[in-house]
Amino acid sequence: MGTEPGAAPVRAILHIGAPKCGSSALQRALSATPVLRGAEGRRHLYLAGRQGEAGLGPVSGRRLSVMMRHAVHGYACWPNVARQDDPGAYWAAVGAAIAAENARGHVPILSSEGWIAHAVRAPELARAAGIDLLDAVVFVRPPLDWLNAAYWQWGIWHTGFFHNRQVERWLERARYDVGPHVAAWAAQPGVRLAVDSARGDVVAGFAARYGLPLTPGGQVNRAPPPALTGFLLRNRRFRPTPHDSAVEFVVQRWCDFAPSQKLWAFLPRFVQTVWPRLQEDMARMMEALPAEVAERLLAEPGWTSLDPYWARMKAGPTRLDAPEDLAALYDGLALGAARAGAGPGDVSRAKPAASAPVEDWDRAIAGLLEPLLEADLRWRRRGALRRMIGV
Repeated sequence: MGTEPGAAPVRAILHIGAPKCGSSALQRALSATPVLRGAEGRRHLYLAGRQGEAGLGPVSGRRLSVMMRHAVHGYACWPNVARQDDPGAYWAAVGAAIAAENARGHVPILSSEGWIAHAVRAPELARAAGIDLLDAVVFVRPPLDWLNAAYWQWGIWHTGFFHNRQVERWLERARYDVGPHVAAWAAQPGVRLAVDSARGDVVAGFAARYGLPLTPGGQVNRAPPPALTGFLLRNRRFRPTPHDSAVEFVVQRWCDFAPSQKLWAFLPRFVQTVWPRLQEDMARMMEALPAEVAERLLAEPGWTSLDPYWARMKAGPTRLDAPEDLAALYDGLALGAARAGAGPGDVSRAKPAASAPVEDWDRAIAGLLEPLLEADLRWRRRGALRRMIGV
């Protein structure tokens, strides 16, 4: 797709999110192919950020490949600005990275899904980069889809248990944050904002928009099996905080599971309470977008109607400890641990009976998960070392 004829050339591409909208898939693809040649012949370079002795700075090329292979999540990006002690220095570093690549005639690509919440920093970033136009791209999904995904990614881990009353309390203040954030970016001077649907192929959509030969990078952040989520909730040492999602990426890297029921948390009465707020936030976004973009998004089901969700809501929240799901989780972990190189002596092979209590399943699953995590760490260290020495 690229830019329209006669439009200002692309100087820098910022992928700004949104969270739970395909960011991991795109970051994985860009990390796997950090140097790209655009359709017009210009070199595009994917830059990640890394904290070093001299402060935050860009990483590219072979160093980025080493960083990606060592990373438990399987990709590299810019760190979350919300966790930085000096936001001013952070944005100065991002701007300096853009300016340096522009000086070499390159188009830098930078990604951090949390940037969607920092539209007010766009003018500051442009000044630091020495350019008057930033290209920003964001992927979005309908509000209830996004809120359900956000609950399972962050909300549930703040309390550590799953109960309807706990879900209801979380929803009492829930908003579709994506909407106001996108509207804020659309209002920034010097920003050319592209908004696409996350329901399609995010990697293919990004590649087509900017005319890049980018292909999927393998592992992506798929939704975990419900039984794994239940296990991690009951065994918080494997996922102690809402941000410690590494174990899910390791399981995803090595284990294959048959398609399972999508994680779902909301009863109809909960959704009917929050729906007006979600529509308000969604409308702010749509009003800020070009008419043709808003029309394309609204053609997808789920933006303005609850009709696509009634059957799922009436079925009730997903069960997290079904015996057949625990057995499938055990089998998938056993195969994954063997694939990752965990020796037979490292892995517990005592599979519980189908009628065994959940506590027995948890002990058996932990006996597989621990050696899988250790084998994955060995694999990543070997891979990073091979890349460093060029083997």
